[in-house]
Amino acid sequence: MIFELLIELDSLEPRVWRRVRVNSDIDMRTLHHTIQLAMGWENCHLYYFATADEKISQLEFLEDEDFVEDHEVNLDEFVQSTGDRINYVYDFGDKWSHTITLEKIVENDESEHIPICLAGERNCPPEDVGGINGYHEFLNIMSNPRLPEYEEKVDWYGGEYDPALFRMSVINEDLEEIDDYIDSLDEDWLY
Repeated sequence: MIFELLIELDSLEPRVWRRVRVNSDIDMRTLHHTIQLAMGWENCHLYYFATADEKISQLEFLEDEDFVEDHEVNLDEFVQSTGDRINYVYDFGDKWSHTITLEKIVENDESEHIPICLAGERNCPPEDVGGINGYHEFLNIMSNPRLPEYEEKVDWYGGEYDPALFRMSVINEDLEEIDDYIDSLDEDWLY
């Protein structure tokens, strides 16, 4: 079975979201990487999933016995019916919270590469921007070249930032290579 998921970055207006299809039995670590690629994150911070009963993460980077190992459990153990939700938190400092909702269950279509992004809106905030408040400050500065902090923020970010940018074709190119991406990750960091 294929799960169609809505991934929404919480507490931001206008909304930053993606609609993706994944295998229902995807392990939670691979789901993490799918979210990273679909949203535009850079996989450089800790993360966890939270359900009503469980917290799931990559345990080798956490010293908390209350978590379940992410590569040992699958998505369909936590969501089974449309409307079911889980929470995904990325970057314990900036604390980017995402709500993941199972929108639809569909039959496997062999002609469609899975995972795939079907839709979305807006650019993901930059890494290490300072959470929601820092992101709003960043947007304010980046939208006003007259501010004294503008050039500093452009240098920090590495160029102009377009908050409305959403390139589904680039996301899907990355998702088509997700297995190679995971294989290429440095074993000393998150994978």
